Amino acid sequence: MTQRFNLTNVTVNFPVNQLSVVSGFSGAGKSTLVFDALIPALTATKKQPAPAFVRDVKKGGLRSVVAIDASPVGKNVRSTVATYTNILDNLRTLYAAQPEAQKRSYTASNFSYNVTAGACPTCGGTGQINLDIQFLPDIQEVCPTCGGKRYNPEVLEIKWHGYSIADLLALSVDDATSVLKDQPAIAKTLKTLQDMGLGYLHLGESTPSLSGGEAQRLKLTSHMGSTQKSTLFVFDEPSTGLHPLDVQVLLQVFQQLIDQGGTVLVIEHDLDIVANADYILDMGHGGGSEGGHIVTTGTPRQVAASGLGHTSKYLKAHLEHFSNKATSSTDDK
Repeated sequence: MTQRFNLTNVTVNFPVNQLSVVSGFSGAGKSTLVFDALIPALTATKKQPAPAFVRDVKKGGLRSVVAIDASPVGKNVRSTVATYTNILDNLRTLYAAQPEAQKRSYTASNFSYNVTAGACPTCGGTGQINLDIQFLPDIQEVCPTCGGKRYNPEVLEIKWHGYSIADLLALSVDDATSVLKDQPAIAKTLKTLQDMGLGYLHLGESTPSLSGGEAQRLKLTSHMGSTQKSTLFVFDEPSTGLHPLDVQVLLQVFQQLIDQGGTVLVIEHDLDIVANADYILDMGHGGGSEGGHIVTTGTPRQVAASGLGHTSKYLKAHLEHFSNKATSSTDDK
């Protein structure tokens, strides 16, 4: 590329079907490189050509780009883990097929809390009501009619193995796995959610309330378990707010995408993720006018050994710490 903000005459290469990390000082040009240049160039069409500052791009067989950010999933409380995945649609079909539901001529629509036929008449299917207090922000309370279950009483009378549809939505992914093990389509999605470290979420949990890391992993559910040979997945600091154990789960998710043939590119500061990359492109040396340069590239050990830039120093200490820890554990045995 020619020039964009503090990037001038920069040429980068990323390996396909591997995990690459773009690291470096804040303001060094990481987001500009990835989101202003690389992604638009890879997704360019005749109607939407590549940016003029991108001189050339070799796609390496990549045909699609999936950018996964930490923005909330869904716009309001009506969006839940079950609605975002295929779980609620399958549950609605399951309940509509029950003898009592057919006797009452209920269809799948009756088991949606987003339509009048299924929704609680008091809260309209949100499970909560807003109290308008003058001069103060509205207060949200659990709906006194449905008790937060979202559905009208008649719909909740339909049971499957003793569970109403609201009962199932109140289960965590982990608990629902055993209950719904004989429902193949639902069981597959539940397994995917577990593999992504989201087994503790409840099926009826509001998705806008999820953390950034949870939202990113939930967005990936539809991409798991199928070939991704020509797809580039891009993440922007996915470790933000995550516990170190969650970072390990995130790394496992990256590996699953790579095992499916995908390519993963991450903008990241977290040393655990940087240390587990196949390839690092470190930018700096500083931010703003002091950034815009490629400081060093290579494997984690190559970058650590280079002694160039801020990342190499901290990465070297990080790798040595875990190397010494592993040696100590071996000696103890």
